[in-house]
Amino acid sequence: MVSNNKRHTMKAIKNKDMIHPSSRKAQQVMRVVLRKDRLEHRQKVRTNNSFSTSERILWFRHAVPEDVKTLTREEQHALIEEYLARYNEEYNSLVALHRPGKVRPKAAREDMLAAFIANERREYASGFEIPDFSSPKNVVILREWDGDLNSLDRIKMIRLNDPSYVAKMTPSAPAPKVEESSAMQE
Repeated sequence: MVSNNKRHTMKAIKNKDMIHPSSRKAQQVMRVVLRKDRLEHRQKVRTNNSFSTSERILWFRHAVPEDVKTLTREEQHALIEEYLARYNEEYNSLVALHRPGKVRPKAAREDMLAAFIANERREYASGFEIPDFSSPKNVVILREWDGDLNSLDRIKMIRLNDPSYVAKMTPSAPAPKVEESSAMQE
């Protein structure tokens, strides 16, 4: 491992209370402060991502019946569609509150749900990560999982794309055009 002489903590910088703003020591202090902020931000993002991933895994864990050992791809896609539709009822009830002819601003919850639903739909189009239910061993591990964020790595995840979106995006091959040459017509 290559080590450098940069100071990585405030504790390592001596006489930091009386420094000139343009000095090298001031630059060291600024670098340490920015590093600390960057590390805190990364930790916060990592915690939020693992928390949302664990919520998703728990939802899928409880959505699959206990007697099921594996699921086919079609069943997994149906399960994802069910997951994506979990907020539809609440969103539709908020939309139903709007009176026809009256211009009324949307509720904050309605905007949040619309953005959340759209974001999850985009994620499904590009690849939605769920636990691998095609492996019986992984299903057993998932059933034994206690919700601990540190043991998330034990659960094998797969990324599935929306088949209807993939079908739209792949261009169908056009029928070959047969042109008669002018030499053949003569």
